[in-house]
Amino acid sequence: MNNSCLILFLALFIPIFVCSEDSEDGIFLARITSVDEHDARKIGRRHGFEAVRKLQSFSDVYIGRRLRRRKRGIEDEILAEMIFSEQIQFIEKLYRFRRFKRAPMMNNGALIHVWNLTPSMMIREAWEAGYNASRVTVAVVDDGVDVGHVDLRSAFSPRVSFDFVKFGSLPIPTISKETQHGTQCAGLVSMEGNQCGLGVGHGATLGAIRLLGQDELNDALEGDALAFEKDLIDIYSVSWGPKDDGLTAEKPAKFTQDAIKNGAVFGRNGKGNIFVWASGNGGENGDNCALDGYVSNEYTISFGVISSSGVPSAYAEGCSAVLAAVSGGDSMIQTTGLESTCSSISGSSASAAIASGIIALALEANPALSQRDIQHLIVHSSNSSAVKIQFQTNSAGLKFHPSVGFGLLDAKTLVEKAATWQLVDPQKTCSRIQLTSGSIDFSDCQEISRIERVILTGSICHPHRGKVRILLESPRGTESELLAVRPSDTSPDLLEWDFVSVHFWGEAPRGIWKLKVESEEELERREDFRVKMKEFKITGI
Repeated sequence: MNNSCLILFLALFIPIFVCSEDSEDGIFLARITSVDEHDARKIGRRHGFEAVRKLQSFSDVYIGRRLRRRKRGIEDEILAEMIFSEQIQFIEKLYRFRRFKRAPMMNNGALIHVWNLTPSMMIREAWEAGYNASRVTVAVVDDGVDVGHVDLRSAFSPRVSFDFVKFGSLPIPTISKETQHGTQCAGLVSMEGNQCGLGVGHGATLGAIRLLGQDELNDALEGDALAFEKDLIDIYSVSWGPKDDGLTAEKPAKFTQDAIKNGAVFGRNGKGNIFVWASGNGGENGDNCALDGYVSNEYTISFGVISSSGVPSAYAEGCSAVLAAVSGGDSMIQTTGLESTCSSISGSSASAAIASGIIALALEANPALSQRDIQHLIVHSSNSSAVKIQFQTNSAGLKFHPSVGFGLLDAKTLVEKAATWQLVDPQKTCSRIQLTSGSIDFSDCQEISRIERVILTGSICHPHRGKVRILLESPRGTESELLAVRPSDTSPDLLEWDFVSVHFWGEAPRGIWKLKVESEEELERREDFRVKMKEFKITGI
């Protein structure tokens, strides 16, 4: 076993967040409770740090910096001392990272309106049934939105918008061809038909959260943005993530992951925020969204893309976390551009925005729906017959495929089912920790009768992690590929990762689950290939 894996396995039992060495110099994030802001700043100064700014979305979380430059060992001692302070609930050094917009994948061809995409997602039919997403709020988290656009300004609400780049109320991008991504996504959701066409949810209230546009992010900024006004925002539409190069494996850092989880469970006044993610554009790079920790995530909903011929787009990434797909993968879709112009967008960026608009239609049909109800509705209304691909069928009779989940989104069927939907029971969980073999006995999981998601958390030590494949088989014989090989990924190890599958949806969990981990590479030294599975969890009703 190499040293990095040995350190990780020890650290699994120690509540310390570890990332790269590329840390902000002396910048940290801290929750200081039971005091007002004035006293919180005094507590920070007492320990040699200055609380620079309180986060927008949290009343007791601060970004701070060292008052004086210190040697690394002394700084660590001070951080340890602060951790044991009664008022300081956590403290985390901040690390720099980058996130990338899902770039457009088409650059020529005739423009097409979103409601005319083929195969049909039945968007026009949902409108004709009387739904336009009124009373629903969708926030586009991106590089800003031209909020004065003739097709967006009536939908825009400053109450649910913020600029986390310049820390101002109006999230307006700089004027550049590279900075209209958020405006394009916003148009697909809520443009009002004055100039560029109708967005899928053209009656929705539009929130704009500007997060991209700075060279680097950190956990505090990202978590703050994804928790912004979580009781006013219904849907967060996100069309970015780690680089889609077939080499990168990155996930939300701890504060951001906690913000997503908290929103999905407690946001919308207990119904749960809906975090919609694009699966990624790295298909032609051999990428797989199982190694995008925003997509392979228990608390987000991700979507793939199919072309007009009904097959998955070559650039689109698939994985066991993809819930459904949208069409338009080979189309130039007309939408809003900067300075009240029209533009076009394509790729998986469009999938997140279109899916957000369709979900908004369902929430108008039934505002009481939780984020879990939305997932159940998508599973049971998506159109598998519209996709020309060989599906598997699980023991609950549901067809699925890693590239498109349970099929193509069908807006008309979704709103019809939503209007009369009986809310699902509270979620229940069965779990096993520190697994020691490939057989996992869930015979005593009596709490759950129907599975929603399966989450496997673990670490892989391997000199070329792209050679490793993970398969999971349910007691009913359904097999899901949790991790596919990535031919170009020659980096070592995959540490403390969540592998998420929706492929067992509706099945009964009781019985013996079988986990198979294999490598394409014959290793001379078998000790170089180790797997440690920390937790196996099943959620459902």
